[in-house]
Amino acid sequence: MTKPTNFAIINRTITVEPIRRNLIYEIIILCFGAWLTGVSKAGFGGGIGMIVVPLFAQFRPIRYVLGLMLPLLYSTDVFSLAHYWKQWHRQSIWRLIPGAIVGIAFASFILKDISDEHLKKVIGGIVCLFAILEFFRPRIMQRLNPDSTDEEPVIRFKTWHGVLAGILAGIFSALAHMAGPIIVMYLLPQRLGNRTFVATTTVLYFFINLVKFPFYYQLGLFSSEIIIEALVLLPFIGLGVQVGVHLNKRFSERIFSRIVLIMLFATGIHLLFFS
Repeated sequence: MTKPTNFAIINRTITVEPIRRNLIYEIIILCFGAWLTGVSKAGFGGGIGMIVVPLFAQFRPIRYVLGLMLPLLYSTDVFSLAHYWKQWHRQSIWRLIPGAIVGIAFASFILKDISDEHLKKVIGGIVCLFAILEFFRPRIMQRLNPDSTDEEPVIRFKTWHGVLAGILAGIFSALAHMAGPIIVMYLLPQRLGNRTFVATTTVLYFFINLVKFPFYYQLGLFSSEIIIEALVLLPFIGLGVQVGVHLNKRFSERIFSRIVLIMLFATGIHLLFFS
């Protein structure tokens, strides 16, 4: 007598296997994203860290991704700040921070009312815009900061320029953790010197991300699951920082950055039109 086929077991096996594969894929992407964040924070690859948020958004709710990325980014800011203590450009700090607070507050109202679907599209649009800006940034910077032998800054921004840049940086940071291009385009033409430039961006990211915590908490973007996941991913950020320092010494970042920018633009298009 033929033993009847247990279709329940077969169906359960068919269902479980894709879930298991998807879970493994998510873990790999999360670890890779954390590692890439560390590499970017070490100064290698320009704006490669911008790809992490849209990459995570492919398989996680976008609000979950925003909440997860904040403690990861802030941890790198805390570690970096000690290396550049009091070496920043104070005038730029005082001009950018107030505007950034206003921008974050404004963006929090957007986050409060916007749906996840529309938020994905907004982030997709920001990603595409910043990928294009980052691609053409060398040419833009060349126009803003032509070769000069003068020791004085090439461009002397007025106070309102800094406030406006801060507002834009705060909005883009709160919505997509992408204040970087705005801050770079404000600071770089001032020819602050490499160490002062890095110190200034570090303290700006530190304060901007710190300000976002209470707004994100009020919006319910944190949970115990997010905190645990962030703690698990912290070692991969540390590993990424070490790799980034090593790559800075041995490899050219030009080709690597261009590949990442193409991936960033493609990911933004997917979020904008197909998510």
